[in-house]
Amino acid sequence: MANLNKLYSQFNDKITLTSSKTDSLRTSRNALRTDIKNWFSNKSKLQPKFCWQGSFAMKTVINTIGDNEYDLDDGVYIQGYDDVELEDWPVASTVHKWVKDAVSERTKKDPADKKTCIRVTYADGYHIDLPMYIVKDDTAFLAHKTNGWIESDPKAFKEWFVSKVQDEQYGDQLRRLVKVLKAWKDYNEIDLKGVELTILATNAFDKYDDRDDKSFRNTINNIISNLENDFKCIKPVTPGENLFERFDEDEQEEIISAFKNLKESRDNALDEEDESKAADYLRNIYGTRFPKGTSSALAQFTKSAAPGVLRHDGRSA
Repeated sequence: MANLNKLYSQFNDKITLTSSKTDSLRTSRNALRTDIKNWFSNKSKLQPKFCWQGSFAMKTVINTIGDNEYDLDDGVYIQGYDDVELEDWPVASTVHKWVKDAVSERTKKDPADKKTCIRVTYADGYHIDLPMYIVKDDTAFLAHKTNGWIESDPKAFKEWFVSKVQDEQYGDQLRRLVKVLKAWKDYNEIDLKGVELTILATNAFDKYDDRDDKSFRNTINNIISNLENDFKCIKPVTPGENLFERFDEDEQEEIISAFKNLKESRDNALDEEDESKAADYLRNIYGTRFPKGTSSALAQFTKSAAPGVLRHDGRSA
């Protein structure tokens, strides 16, 4: 049975967002914050507060493939309404317009007014989403363009996940596995969102020290078992909705089948003695970003061809 932990570690390095891309996201985020602050100041409105959220904040964002964009979510928290009744708040679509106007000149492409955020897209292949919130009585409300103000607390979700990573029963291995699942989803175009994979992986996680390959094996087994028992993905924070309500029965079967295909390739890889052959199974499900590995024959040849170590008497050991 091959030990594939080294290959998984190399794969994690490959899919982890590069420092240059991370710096670009931070620079763009800060520029957008300045734009929004200036706009609110010019309109004699209270300065918003900001809180980055999502996969970038949780350190699970990955390098994308093809035309897919990587992104950052930066929450815009509107101030001055904590002691005002909800019915007297500005209409959610109006707040959308405020933020869209504030960042309208930042990029050549006009910002997109999505249902839950303003999206600013950059030519370098990434975008920044700006969801807007008002917090009242410690409850965060998201400005949904069509549904109005709805309960949603992304900071709580980030804190939930980070607290798991900081727990020794999970550790950073959980974060690495979430990134691997995201890479699998992207390569195979699986109809799952990053937040859903994060919840599934965390709820099913099985830590295996120094062996990401075995931890991943056990975690996928648990995910399949959980979904076959009850096809749900409950958000662990307010409002606690089932994120899988959008799937019909046929779509549910497709999702479970995708995980079973992942399981089969992963099992074949772990059962393979030759690292190179094991890697071939994994490259079929992760793509060519997964390292090739070294064949046993080549490794044995390299070992045999190595010069002997000379002893103190000058003879080969």
